[in-house]
Amino acid sequence: MSGRTENTSGVSDFLLELYHDASECTPDELRLRVLKNLQRFIPFDFGVWGGGWADGRLVTDLTVLNQSEAILGEWASVAQEDAFCDLTLNRLGATARFDDVPDYRRSLAYNEHWRRFDASHMMATIVGEKTDGYVSFVGLCADDRPMTFSDTERVFKQLLMPHLSQALRMNRELWTGRAAIGHEAVGLIDGEGWVLCVHGPFHDFTANEWGGRVAQLPAHVMSALKRGRRWRGQMLDMRLSLFGRNYFVHLSVHPILSSLSPREREVARLFASGMTTKQVARALGTSPSTVRNQIVHIYEKLGISSKSQLAILAGGK
Repeated sequence: MSGRTENTSGVSDFLLELYHDASECTPDELRLRVLKNLQRFIPFDFGVWGGGWADGRLVTDLTVLNQSEAILGEWASVAQEDAFCDLTLNRLGATARFDDVPDYRRSLAYNEHWRRFDASHMMATIVGEKTDGYVSFVGLCADDRPMTFSDTERVFKQLLMPHLSQALRMNRELWTGRAAIGHEAVGLIDGEGWVLCVHGPFHDFTANEWGGRVAQLPAHVMSALKRGRRWRGQMLDMRLSLFGRNYFVHLSVHPILSSLSPREREVARLFASGMTTKQVARALGTSPSTVRNQIVHIYEKLGISSKSQLAILAGGK
């Protein structure tokens, strides 16, 4: 590699620009700008920066510089046989090159996929993120280089990778916070509903709705949100807004339910759905008199006096 990577001033300027852009650019803009700036230090033809789930090798969030986005969409057909992916996943945080895998250039993944996209050389790093199972990666690719990426280039990229990951994490947190309104919780999610970043009591809200920590929104919820941009659950109101290639999902607790205890919310939901007090008692394994007393307390808390009012407020039929 040339002496550019030894230019301390140049590297310092790169890092200053990286963190400045993290506070100003959208996530997609940030990744494109950083990849372009990296070409000042490492000669490469195109780059990929994205994220996904290590289990299943699913890429769900991707920005590509100077290449078709199909490069990783079509990679799915060879993903399970790609020894280069095996190497990088088994050495999270370490930067690897195609030439680090013995006989890689004879492999199916290399010949049926990477060469089709003019990637005769690649240098990539995968790092684990805070969300369990989620990883992010940056890959730099070249076709007409006379030789593989050098050890100096590999070390340089590996040293930069924690900064790239941290800058993108900061960037997502800033934009997610900016999207929050009032008492909402907000999550930045990808197109499959995987949660990339949260602001406010997002995990508390979703745990109360679904009974545990949520790493991916349920498929039926994502489907409803994409169709109508809104979804209403037992406790949550959710709406969706586009943000680049991803989405913000805005969560708020039903105002009418927030003053009720968990047991009262369940009684209100069942009673408002059309059940009688005996049917509610049977469903909850309690006595009809207990249910009647709970309904009285629910009416008092909500300031209502009829089942029809409860049905309107709680979304019952």
